[in-house]
Amino acid sequence: MRKLAFLLSFSILFVSCNKDEEVDPGNAPAMPPSTSIAPNFDDFSGSDGDGGGRQMVVRNWVYAATSVGVYSGILSGALVVPVTAFKLAVNQEATFDTETKLWVWTYDISVPNSGSYSVKLTADVDGSDVTWTGYISKAGGFTDFVWFTGESNFMANAGTWTLYEGPDKPNPWLSSEWSKSEVDGVADVTFTVEKPGDSFGSSISYMVDAGAELNRNVTIIDTNTENTIEVLWSAENSNGKIKSQVFFEDNLYHCWDITLNDVACE
Repeated sequence: MRKLAFLLSFSILFVSCNKDEEVDPGNAPAMPPSTSIAPNFDDFSGSDGDGGGRQMVVRNWVYAATSVGVYSGILSGALVVPVTAFKLAVNQEATFDTETKLWVWTYDISVPNSGSYSVKLTADVDGSDVTWTGYISKAGGFTDFVWFTGESNFMANAGTWTLYEGPDKPNPWLSSEWSKSEVDGVADVTFTVEKPGDSFGSSISYMVDAGAELNRNVTIIDTNTENTIEVLWSAENSNGKIKSQVFFEDNLYHCWDITLNDVACE
């Protein structure tokens, strides 16, 4: 009888240990960088410093700012809620839900001129692949609307996002494909317009190259005007250059200096 009791106790202990091991989630997946969903376009958010009086001498920079501003406006305007929700996720602690087998981040956000929201971000890990889902709720409005979804590898070196228009129009608006390399100091993201209309299929690609003199690079493909715009600039010094066949009627770069004044390209 003692031997049987010992064997039963050992069996229960063995099963318990195995059960604990089965639900051990390990580490949470690395969070994709905030730039994967909202690149920093602050270099083009200021004015020319003298209203219309300098428009002609800062034409190159103004055209760059206007072109970049179209996409920046979508991310900071119409899609500000999901963008804010993800950007704040990096400061939150994750918990593992043993029932759903998902990593979960839950927190509240406040968006100026929009209101307060509750966010639940989940990560479904399958080997080295991670599927991200961003649920957003607003009291008195809607519950668990999936405002953005994405995929990445476990170390968050590359992935994709899809951002949806909103609870009243749950259709894809922008998609993004991104990657980063800490070793090379290079990161890039390409946003593509998925919303039907004149700009459908248009895209903006943003690259950071820490080793380059002009260490920021934007390429805009406008399907509506059949125009490609290339912009390179220094994040530290603010000087840069732009190329656009449609606007400048040539295939040359047009430059501006650290004061944003137009200058001849070297």
